[in-house]
Amino acid sequence: MEDKMEEITLITIATYTNPFEAELAKGLLEDSGFHPNLLNERIMSMYASIAGDMYKIELQVPENEEKDAKELLTGLEDSDYVTRILKDEGALLEGHFQLTSGKHSNQYIEKARILQNPAAAHNLCKRLAKRLAEYEFEAIISPAYGAIALGFETAYLMGKNFVFTQRKEGEMIIRNGFDLSRMHKIVIVEDILTTGGSIQEVISCVQNKGLEVVVIGILIDRSGGNIEFPVPLESLLCLEIPAYERENCDACKQNIPLEIPGSSDK
Repeated sequence: MEDKMEEITLITIATYTNPFEAELAKGLLEDSGFHPNLLNERIMSMYASIAGDMYKIELQVPENEEKDAKELLTGLEDSDYVTRILKDEGALLEGHFQLTSGKHSNQYIEKARILQNPAAAHNLCKRLAKRLAEYEFEAIISPAYGAIALGFETAYLMGKNFVFTQRKEGEMIIRNGFDLSRMHKIVIVEDILTTGGSIQEVISCVQNKGLEVVVIGILIDRSGGNIEFPVPLESLLCLEIPAYERENCDACKQNIPLEIPGSSDK
């Protein structure tokens, strides 16, 4: 007598219109030992412009995993999603790096690897937009260059105006040409917080224009929450990654080659 394979019943526990978000949730479940499956993923990936009106990607798990999988998804924090994105995009690097501040660190978050994947950047901005939704403001401002795409996308998702700052002869200024007459309350959106120097410059720049900063939105706070500002700080992920002055850097003392990734023209 031939053995009969036990039939597995799959239960849909969440639906998505965005393939990236569906894959992200699936990966987080897999990391925790579940056995998820995505239904309609191929259709959505091939015909994203029209399939969204007819189909949704269904995140499914075996029937016996339904309760625990739902509880896991419900309990996931923004930090879980950001960590997964950093891992998937290869954005968290190990080595010997010089940061924009001039300090050295053994870890570096390569934000360019997030920005080169628009789906990843969109997902992060959507989560940041939800965190900023409780505040009242008219516009988002971001410092050039790395944070411009993130600030613009967040502003688009929230239906707000967007402006950006840049350095001119060493001074942080709001780019010429923007109409500030209808803006009073401003939100700063930055990618990564290390020392807070750039954000302090943007705050001073905004205040010099007679505008009010009501909150600062950060994707990743790598100071471990040790930097305070005169307004609330909303960050999706808080990491304590030490940064050292050159004279106190062990990697320098060991003559480990120094990498200087990116450039801010600071």
